Amino acid sequence: MISKCFISLSFILFSFCCLAQEKASKASDVFHADYLYGRIMRHSPQILHLIQGTTQGVLFSWERETFGEKEWQQLYNYPSYGASLLIQDMGSPELGRVYSLHGEYRFFFLDRKLNLKAGLGAGYIPNTYDPIENPRNTAYGSSFTASILFGLEYRFQRLFDLPLDFKVGTFLVHYSNGKTKSPNTSTNNYGLQAGLNYNLSETKKEYNTSSLEPISKDWTWDILAASGANDSGIWGEANEAFLTLTTSVNKRLSHLSGLSLGLDAFFTPSVKTFIQYRAAAFPELDNFQGDEDWRRVGLFLGHELYLGGWSVMSQIGYYVYYPIDYLNREYIKVGLRRYITDKFYVSIVLKSHYSKAEAIEYGIGIRL
Repeated sequence: MISKCFISLSFILFSFCCLAQEKASKASDVFHADYLYGRIMRHSPQILHLIQGTTQGVLFSWERETFGEKEWQQLYNYPSYGASLLIQDMGSPELGRVYSLHGEYRFFFLDRKLNLKAGLGAGYIPNTYDPIENPRNTAYGSSFTASILFGLEYRFQRLFDLPLDFKVGTFLVHYSNGKTKSPNTSTNNYGLQAGLNYNLSETKKEYNTSSLEPISKDWTWDILAASGANDSGIWGEANEAFLTLTTSVNKRLSHLSGLSLGLDAFFTPSVKTFIQYRAAAFPELDNFQGDEDWRRVGLFLGHELYLGGWSVMSQIGYYVYYPIDYLNREYIKVGLRRYITDKFYVSIVLKSHYSKAEAIEYGIGIRL
């Protein structure tokens, strides 16, 4: 069924593109249609019963090329940006389908025939966990989920001497609600993809080149406050708001990247709920008394990859104050920052303990 949907929608898409070719604007827009075939990764024993068949999907994308109007575009070999709609059948009746929207960047290699795609967005899941109607779906506890998409594609350019490319590649898609509602075992699915893309503009592409403006490599100091809501991991418990306070010192290394060293203070009431539950439900284990401190402090090393007004941040941390054994002592953060000015920014970050997500943090910070 999903294969027939792909063929029909692809025909409609490329028929429209052919009709629109004569009216194409100066902007170089590209439209894509891809078919995805893959499997769910066995990252946890809790989802083995859900891996019943192959995943299949259709991916429709819009891409706008860049030509070096901004310095960062020249640094990254003129990447493109865009958006995509992904519809996936996850291969089992318990999981059903996932519908997701992404914002994307593509980075090009090998005379622009090979590209690496990275997308971040949100998905809708109609068939979530329900204790009566769908008790076996331990992967998706909420209807809305974060979606992360990676792809590596090779294009065979200008089929039949038309602005039409055939492409093949691989993909990886991660769905997780960031522990906003349990269960949240999440899924990672990977596989092969093939498709077509059509460029609406056939004008000659001229890439700007210019000397780069020097940047300051002075040390800076960040103060960040972030919040969100997560649960304790106990099924049926409501999620609770949390607060994370962060401070760090930063060193810009180049136009592309920088490093940071800092401290996180985590005030997470859902950890307190977890302590109280374990003390009441399993008193014979004597692991918890119910009055342990639920706050944590972590030391982290971070990296920031700059993309104009955006940046991709990654951090690895270790709890230096860790009063109870909760998840793991090491933690990882990955996310995006958007610089509103040179000093103020907003961020969205996924915090996890290896494959176990703990929270999605929404933050606002200042750089001094």
